[in-house]
Amino acid sequence: MLLTIAIPAYDEVANLERAVNEAREAASRVAPGDMEILVVDDGSRDGTAAVADALEKQYPDVRVVRHETNRGFSGAMATCFRESRGDWIFLAPADGQTPMAEVVGFFDDIERTDIVVGVRGTARTEMKRRVLSRGFHLLARRLFVLPEPEFSSAFLFRAALVRDMRFRSRPGSAALLPELLFRARRRGGRITVRVIDQRARWSGRAKGGQLSVALLTLEELLRVALMARLDERWRARTAARRSSAEAFR
Repeated sequence: MLLTIAIPAYDEVANLERAVNEAREAASRVAPGDMEILVVDDGSRDGTAAVADALEKQYPDVRVVRHETNRGFSGAMATCFRESRGDWIFLAPADGQTPMAEVVGFFDDIERTDIVVGVRGTARTEMKRRVLSRGFHLLARRLFVLPEPEFSSAFLFRAALVRDMRFRSRPGSAALLPELLFRARRRGGRITVRVIDQRARWSGRAKGGQLSVALLTLEELLRVALMARLDERWRARTAARRSSAEAFR
């Protein structure tokens, strides 16, 4: 079993090395000798790229993929899925809020799940972020018919389930994760929730509270909810036709 810990990073020069070191130690506990740490540098401008390159040279299990310009949440996450080589993909940010050691617990019940969704054990403290987060999750749950209380922290994915998905979410928005969970459930994916402890960001500024991102995400949630339904309906019908044709051969 190859495990990929995928770390999207945008302007995380002060945090990236620590995040990668934590990820390597955690991965070695789950899949010793059969792991990779994938860093997706999302167009950083603060020296993150140099830190990532140095880590890649230092450790053979670290690999770096770089965006020339910032693609935002959905763009960076899509690259994490596309570039990961693992049978399982653990996705966590570079800011230190999610301890990488959480990946160990995510594997507790792995035989009976395809996606594990990490849910914060404590609420956000910043009022603006808390309001935006609640609004986002309320709308996304209704549009995509999702039972999960939230989907913006850390995740574990069975790669075979997500690699062939055609995502409609545009880079820059935060719509990709609810889209992915909707598609996974439509395809029979088994999704479980795990409460995790979170820390304060090690340093730097949060990237998720911008009004421009919130407005783009609102537009994308409305558009993608429709497109994903049409895509999955067409996929199911195509699969049924193929199955019927094979039955008559």
